[in-house]
Amino acid sequence: MDSRSSKVLALVSSNRFNPQLIRKSDYPNLNSNVIEYSFEAGSVLKPIVFALLLEHKKVNPYDLVPTYGGRYKLKHKIITDEHKYDWLSAENVIVHSSNIGIAQLAQKLDAVEYSQGLLQFGFSKKSDIDLSFENAGSIPAINQLQDEIYKATASYGYGIKSNVMQLMKAYNAFNNMGIMDAPRITNYLENANGKHYDVVRPQSTRAISATTAERVKRILIKTVKEGTGIAAKTEGIIVGGKTGTAQIAKDGRYTRTYNTSFYGFANDNLNRYTIGVTVVEPKTYRFASLTAVPVFKKAVDILVDQEFLTPISSN
Repeated sequence: MDSRSSKVLALVSSNRFNPQLIRKSDYPNLNSNVIEYSFEAGSVLKPIVFALLLEHKKVNPYDLVPTYGGRYKLKHKIITDEHKYDWLSAENVIVHSSNIGIAQLAQKLDAVEYSQGLLQFGFSKKSDIDLSFENAGSIPAINQLQDEIYKATASYGYGIKSNVMQLMKAYNAFNNMGIMDAPRITNYLENANGKHYDVVRPQSTRAISATTAERVKRILIKTVKEGTGIAAKTEGIIVGGKTGTAQIAKDGRYTRTYNTSFYGFANDNLNRYTIGVTVVEPKTYRFASLTAVPVFKKAVDILVDQEFLTPISSN
């Protein structure tokens, strides 16, 4: 997606079917999963919550946060980290994707700040893309967000259901000075006589201040330079983003299957693009760094090859 205009340049699902011989088993593959499939996104929600903390001046990026060697008990719930640190700076909670760190930081938001912030980022509301049958997803109720455990689990992406386009729209705010626009596919409508009609677009909204957006943007760039998104690095291109891995719930219970995601941006001196990838139930690896990130990296490589992006000289 072009970050300034929210024009969707490419949209793809890898589900396969033969269009000349569509079978009943192919029906789910005909859906536009980018808007119809709603899921718990995991750690790609951490920068959203961190942005709310910054916006309400509840955190300094250089604050130290205890992470207890990767294991932390909150009431009756044990929270674990894949990477085991004793302490992290608040911004490195995002860079190294610490569930323990963001769970503690999220407690600083009151229920109204938390709920209103998620709504401001567009969650539980349709993205307004010009496609039909969008699933708006859901966020926890305000009374749930008064509970420490709900605050914690929502901060690393559980209990919030969203679709790919909602996440794209939210992440685009980090690459567009805090402003969100409805993603768009159509340029105009045309009748049988060739006359063009403009498409009415929803008004822009502000998710966060430009200062907060810029700060989170720098943290996402750092995440690619030295954190969980390092496999997305592309020489000469400004790349930022965040990984996310989440267990899939079926019949009210979490299973041993996962969705993995990577959402972020790729910029040069003139152009800015927001890119999102979600891999549904990867068969071999359950880590986003090995599934979603390589797809993101390939998309950036194609943008460079087709001259949508020009590597910045180091000289």
